[in-house]
Amino acid sequence: MRIYIAERTLYLKNTDEEVKEVNLRIGQPYQKEDGSWACPIQLKGLFEDLSDVNGDDSFQALMLAQNLARTLLNALAEKGWTVYSYADKEADVDTLFQVGV
Repeated sequence: MRIYIAERTLYLKNTDEEVKEVNLRIGQPYQKEDGSWACPIQLKGLFEDLSDVNGDDSFQALMLAQNLARTLLNALAEKGWTVYSYADKEADVDTLFQVGV
């Protein structure tokens, strides 16, 4: 069973001006049977079937999952999509992943 430990709703406007509500969720890392670790990630409303992210330990799995979300959102922004942290507040993707902002 996946346990999600962090969640944020984002709004993305594509180049056709269509707005998508995206639920970004990062899960609690868990140890797999082979001793490696994995971390669940979702970008529901955008990418429906992302695989859990694997790492050597729980910390690496968590950081790689966070980095995957950032990378996917930045790729869309580079293609002209606009990201909003609230329905009406435009946000820079990198700023969404900074501490103390």
